[in-house]
Amino acid sequence: VFISKHFYRNKYDYRVEWLRFVRTLSSPEEPDVRHTAVRAIAQIFSSPQGLLFLYDEPRLNFVPIAAWPSDSDALANARPVSIAADLPQFLKRTKWIIDLSELRESPDVYGNIVVPDWLHSARDLRVVAPLLQLDEVVGFVCLYDPPPPFELTYEDRDLLKTVGRHVATHIAQQDASRRLAESRQFEAYNRLTAFMMHDLKNSVAQL
Repeated sequence: VFISKHFYRNKYDYRVEWLRFVRTLSSPEEPDVRHTAVRAIAQIFSSPQGLLFLYDEPRLNFVPIAAWPSDSDALANARPVSIAADLPQFLKRTKWIIDLSELRESPDVYGNIVVPDWLHSARDLRVVAPLLQLDEVVGFVCLYDPPPPFELTYEDRDLLKTVGRHVATHIAQQDASRRLAESRQFEAYNRLTAFMMHDLKNSVAQL
């Protein structure tokens, strides 16, 4: 890794990749940032498909919430993953990027964790990357195998960690904005009903 970092060309033109990533993530064509987040990450690695899982606190599991492309059957085949399962616990403990191909061949590298059956049997799924916000795993992204030849290097792992943190923050900001908008709508509704009740009481008193 030291020799590669200092004596060889980078695998990516980071300026180009970052500009494209931000442009895709902020695209007005798709209002759902969760969908565009999968697309923005997948296109960096030329992955044909991707899945996004987000933590559902009431249910205590990670739920498949979005897929790219949206017309793929990846979302229908995915299943929720309990927070107590090996996969989320491993991501929380290590913050690692998981190469599913490497996990199948050398499970001891990843502490012999047990991944869900549907994930283990899907041979075209290749990468699982955590989404971190303040070192908390708020979700993870599953990417399908990019076109060959593909080998997950330290550059891929570093880039996935970086864009994963950015996506987690972006989704959290949109969720906060949505909750704020809902709160303002309820406030306006409460104010309106208060005025209506006041007018109704005046009318009743006059009657």
